[in-house]
Amino acid sequence: MSIVYLAWGLLFLAIFWSVLYLISRRRDLKKRNIEVGPGWLMWRTKRGLEFIDRTASAHKRGWAAFGTTAAIVGFAIMIFMFVSLLLNAFFIVTRPEVAPAGVRLVIPGITIPLWQGLVAIVSVMVVHEFAHGFLLRAQGLPVKSMGAMAFLVIPGAFVEPVRERLEKAPVKQRLRMYGAGSLSNILLAMLCLSILLVVVAPREGVYVWKAPDNENAPAYGKLWPGMRLYSISINDNAATKLNKWGDFYDIMDNVRLGDNLTIVRGDNNDNITLTAVSHPENENRGYLGGVATISAIPRSNFINPLFTIVAISYGILGYDLFHPYCNDSYLPWPIVSLLMWMFLLNFAIGLFNLLPAVPLDGGYIFHGLVESRTSPKVARRATKVISCIVLVLIIVGFLPVLR
Repeated sequence: MSIVYLAWGLLFLAIFWSVLYLISRRRDLKKRNIEVGPGWLMWRTKRGLEFIDRTASAHKRGWAAFGTTAAIVGFAIMIFMFVSLLLNAFFIVTRPEVAPAGVRLVIPGITIPLWQGLVAIVSVMVVHEFAHGFLLRAQGLPVKSMGAMAFLVIPGAFVEPVRERLEKAPVKQRLRMYGAGSLSNILLAMLCLSILLVVVAPREGVYVWKAPDNENAPAYGKLWPGMRLYSISINDNAATKLNKWGDFYDIMDNVRLGDNLTIVRGDNNDNITLTAVSHPENENRGYLGGVATISAIPRSNFINPLFTIVAISYGILGYDLFHPYCNDSYLPWPIVSLLMWMFLLNFAIGLFNLLPAVPLDGGYIFHGLVESRTSPKVARRATKVISCIVLVLIIVGFLPVLR
């Protein structure tokens, strides 16, 4: 997105929130349980509390077991996320020239698709907050209100406990409640991924993802998005078959200025010969004009949790995990895109929310664990220290974006 569009978007947001804030002051929206501040809005209601009470009271033991599992899983993920953030920051500091961003802002319409992003974020908030509400009521802790909120362009939801009662509750009950939200997000993400793996069928081969838009590029008008590439040979040597997207880049690493590349392409398996020009960033390398390739991710890869986490990071950065060029689908592609973003954001935000830093749930889990072994005073101090450390690591994670 260009700087001009970004500037217009920021101007619109500034005007919108300024007008809304002035309206709230003149009309006293607090009487309608609406609070408006600079860039944020909260609407509280008691509607829905009866549903939370009824659902929680009908399955108290089940919710308690779920909360205990969530606390244990949340503790393990909290350690994993902190170590991952620490290692990522170390990599960014020691090798800044090649390090990718470790943290990315999620803004619908700017860094992620608009309507799919908004729906996905709503799913994150609703599932997360209802899980908190169910655990509160299942353990006899009161809920003051629930409602909706917005921060700039990001919608949200919340369940508001009676803070004094929650702080005096046993540590075990608090850990269950704080762990339940993120685990619910991760479970919803796994459900969305399972649906995707059923309805999306990978195609074999390598496909053009991006084609040159420069008329002087050798591949301009010869390769276009969605076209399959079968094989490439350099200077009439033996052809190399393309099985996955990385094969194309491995070949291009060995191409030099003036090399002739014979490419078998398209549905008719016809051959074209392109002569490489000088690469704009390295005159010793050959170049076809910025061709990028893509291939389907095998379903079996998602069995590996580490692969899934890496795939999520690439997905958040804008790489389609289930692209129509290299996959067939039994559902319309807009629905596939929505499920993909629900999977990405529920999983990513569920993990991020377990970092040991207040006001994230992981910070309160850390506080509760320290308090159970020491005292509330020591727990508060330790939580402040770890929260500051996490904040510094997050800021370091943003540095590659500023390059």
